Amino acid sequence: MLEIFKVLADEARLRILRAVSQAELSVAELVESLELPQSTVSRHLKPLKQVSLLDSRRDGTSVYYFCGTLFHDADFKSLLQNRLKELPDAQADSVAVDKVLDKRRRKRLAFFDEVAGQYESLAEPGGGWDALGAVLATGFMDAEVADLGCGEGTLALMLSRFAKRVTCVDQSQKMLDLVGERARALGFEDRLDFIQTDVETLSFDREQFDAIFLSQSLHHVSVPRDVVVRASCGLKPGGKLLILDLLKHDHEWTREQWADQWLGFDVDEVREWMEEAALDVICVDSLKGFAPDLSVLMAVGLKHNS
Repeated sequence: MLEIFKVLADEARLRILRAVSQAELSVAELVESLELPQSTVSRHLKPLKQVSLLDSRRDGTSVYYFCGTLFHDADFKSLLQNRLKELPDAQADSVAVDKVLDKRRRKRLAFFDEVAGQYESLAEPGGGWDALGAVLATGFMDAEVADLGCGEGTLALMLSRFAKRVTCVDQSQKMLDLVGERARALGFEDRLDFIQTDVETLSFDREQFDAIFLSQSLHHVSVPRDVVVRASCGLKPGGKLLILDLLKHDHEWTREQWADQWLGFDVDEVREWMEEAALDVICVDSLKGFAPDLSVLMAVGLKHNS
């Protein structure tokens, strides 16, 4: 315990902990948020990891830092959080971290605005028809459905052929406008609703959907776990959350070409997110992706009946 308090005696380390309690951050993002030299940030990361206050994960060539097991310890958490709130720069640091996260979102939005109308022709890895068809085979006749991060609407328009209503959610108005044009051309416009917002900030105030899709969306968001948990809140009892995304891979080029924040996900972590969202995990499986050596993760979770 003495070693832990020694580690926490340094204000810079406390600021680092407070920052990563908001979101997983890279060294570069910590440097930008806290306005500390990179050498200072790097020097403080090691002792924080040694006492399990901090942990990290490698995603391709990037390393992201997040709160370790001790940070969440029931006997220690309240004491630590009170200390973090007392930091002189707590509010300013919080705003700075939000700005870094907003920069991520703006970069993502700029990408999708730019490729609106070209998205399908770019053939995103994991976006092939085999993957979509496998999920759609379960059938959603007369269902109330939401497509979170709908993009150009390939999935939403397919669903609108037989679903009662499809709600399309995307941060890019250009993408939503394109979906609307395609829906009108197909004669399905009366079955679609549109919400322009970032799926990371989307919340549901009622249980309204029989099914919610997250198709190739999670690898674009900062905190995918939170998106899964919030999405489950919009499901009716007995409703399904269906996830299609990439399995973990090491193709760094997807960050630049596709504005990906995550290089896919492990089956176990997606299963864990669904369980945290109080969903029964029906299946977590892998499918052949559009591109060679990239596999697609498919997960289906069921919301408990009340």
